[in-house]
Amino acid sequence: FFLSFNMAAFKMMIMMMLLAAVSQVYCDTTPAFPWFDPTLTPLARATALVKALSTDQKVSQMVTGATALPEQGIPSYHWRNNVLHGLVDNGVSTQFPQATGLAAMFDPATLEKVARVCGIEQRAKHNIATSFNSSNDSPMDYGLDLWGPNINMFRDYRWGRGQETYGEDPTLSGLMVAAFVKGLQGNESHLLTVATAKHFDAYSVDREPPRLEFDPNITQADLMQFYFPAFRDAVDAGVSSIMCSYNGVNGYPMCMSPMLKSVLRDDFKFPGYIVTDSGALDFMVSKFHRFNSSVDAAAAALNAGVDLNSGGVFTKLTEALNESMVTMEEIDTALTRLFEARVRLGMFDPRENLGPYATYGPKDILTPESRTLARTVAKKSIVLLKNEGDLLPLTNLLTKTAKIAVIGPAANDTFRLLGNYYGCSFGTWGQPLANCSIVTPLAGIQAFAKNNAKDLTITYAQGCEQENNDTSMFPEALATAADSDVIIATLGLRNCVGQGGGGPSCESEGHDRDHLGLPGMQQELLEKLVATGKPVVLAISNGGPVSIPWAAQHVPAILDTWYGGMEAGNALADILFSESPSGRMPFSVLQSDSQMPNELDMSPLAPPYGRTYRYFNATPLYNFGYGLSYTTFEYSSLSMNVTKISSSSTTVSVCVSVQNTGKMASEEVVQIYASRHSKEGFTNVPNQQLLQVTRIDELQPGASTKVCQTINPQRLSLLGNDNSFKPQSGDYTLYVGGSGPGVLGAFTERETVAAPLQTEFSIV
Repeated sequence: FFLSFNMAAFKMMIMMMLLAAVSQVYCDTTPAFPWFDPTLTPLARATALVKALSTDQKVSQMVTGATALPEQGIPSYHWRNNVLHGLVDNGVSTQFPQATGLAAMFDPATLEKVARVCGIEQRAKHNIATSFNSSNDSPMDYGLDLWGPNINMFRDYRWGRGQETYGEDPTLSGLMVAAFVKGLQGNESHLLTVATAKHFDAYSVDREPPRLEFDPNITQADLMQFYFPAFRDAVDAGVSSIMCSYNGVNGYPMCMSPMLKSVLRDDFKFPGYIVTDSGALDFMVSKFHRFNSSVDAAAAALNAGVDLNSGGVFTKLTEALNESMVTMEEIDTALTRLFEARVRLGMFDPRENLGPYATYGPKDILTPESRTLARTVAKKSIVLLKNEGDLLPLTNLLTKTAKIAVIGPAANDTFRLLGNYYGCSFGTWGQPLANCSIVTPLAGIQAFAKNNAKDLTITYAQGCEQENNDTSMFPEALATAADSDVIIATLGLRNCVGQGGGGPSCESEGHDRDHLGLPGMQQELLEKLVATGKPVVLAISNGGPVSIPWAAQHVPAILDTWYGGMEAGNALADILFSESPSGRMPFSVLQSDSQMPNELDMSPLAPPYGRTYRYFNATPLYNFGYGLSYTTFEYSSLSMNVTKISSSSTTVSVCVSVQNTGKMASEEVVQIYASRHSKEGFTNVPNQQLLQVTRIDELQPGASTKVCQTINPQRLSLLGNDNSFKPQSGDYTLYVGGSGPGVLGAFTERETVAAPLQTEFSIV
């Protein structure tokens, strides 16, 4: 169906079927049972339903493929689909840039709009799923409980799933997850969808082995200061579900970890439900060898606080109950949380109570507005890393006879633009559908030239394959490049095909990269393109960081374009020719593999130089928070409303004036950092850390604005010797600017970006 939903006649048929479908899912009559009574609270309705069930019925509802309960009027329900940057595996949908690209916007407000689109599209697909499905569909792709966002820390840059995260910083991740949760869940009386923050916690290895049995020791300080904060932000934002991860921490597989209760329930006060990652309980037996039977694994997970099992292990809970390994109270508590979520989703309400939710359908999927948003987001995400001699933008080529050569394996590759957990497909790891109209860099540049240029010719050559050492395509590429005025080199990484297919340098779930550089013969191709003497613009496609030290020195203009989603090509063309980039790096880029610690060392101070910008003690190629534009900005008049801050304070106001001092309109990202003067007496104190970001709407040349931001001093919390976790007393420096403090990168001069303003404050 989704292959042709835009056909007018077919849409009319589906809209008729929609009405019938909704009546199957939602109660339309006077409530015969209290769980169908909308005048009662969600908790009261869920509690009543749980009391009405037998033990076997209860257990049948604690796995993601919950069976129907005919006697109670409850339909079957599959709990899940995935969402990171668009819907997954259920046909046509809006595909935004991969999560690291979303993070590069440094723009929580726009991310909330992205998540809202995802929530509406999933609700629409859920509404129609009971009446019409593609033969390739699975019920698991139409649930209203969405698995996302992924808020693990991108601590090791080889990690294949690092692309799914919001980068290496706990604060940026926390700000972004709060926005994503709000967008997915909505602000109406019912939940639009359920957001599931994953994977709790410290999941960051996909190399096999040890992915499914990895059990590192992590200090309490590192957990509280680095790994936990984004999950606290998710809970504070009202996230309804949290997923426990495959890995273990400190001797416990996470889906039976005491931290599910001590951290999530007791410390963070999380009221929602906890779901396992798929197969996680099976792996307690087969990978961790923690138990000999699924019964033991089921009992351990329920005892620890898991409510929902993605898999079949929880079907053994009846046996565990009979053997007194679990209690009925534990089962009832878990099941009440699950039914309360379904009530909050409106599943047991009359259709008229759901407002627009009940009417969402094909007309709300991949709309012109959502495609426009995808293009806007892709533009906001692009990071300008270098622009020597103001090569960009290429506006001058639009008014004369000229030729641009687009070269590289990323130029016309639709697959790589979607990244891991992509949609516009059916079935797990299915091929993207043609009618999603994914715009490649080549197609976007060609379209822009056709619509805006006087006499601009676009030529193309692939140049090389993504991974192998074949150079047979070099001659054609170099001839094409030599016969041009400007070369656009489209190189970089590619998502794996399935879990690991596609070469040693692909990145995905189930596969970590072996090195950080360009794969295959791409580096050699780039050097030969530069040797032609023609101006070269390097457009990198990637999820994780790519080390390009040679390019940083020899290529005049470099853009990081990420896996840019379905509008990636149009967004790239906009940036190349007419609009200023404004993205920022959500992680650091190292100069080489020699700067990387051992992949399995979880300490942020891991040798040789530590991890992430917060702890790194060498010079990176590009630092976290770095990004240029086609104009310049000047910061002035920095002020704080208080400079002696109580350790219990949660709000401090910081104001600064920003002026566009260049010649082109541009958005700007204001970043606030702090650094503690003394590290004595505490473990793993960051060198500096982000506190807040604000994206300024486009400023015209000469225009200025005053930006006031609220920072939360609790983000400076450290674990004290007395085990207190709070902002510890001492002196700090506050930095405010378009980048962070310190070096921007190995080959980047500080004058390209003004040094941040700074002022002093103290915590008392």
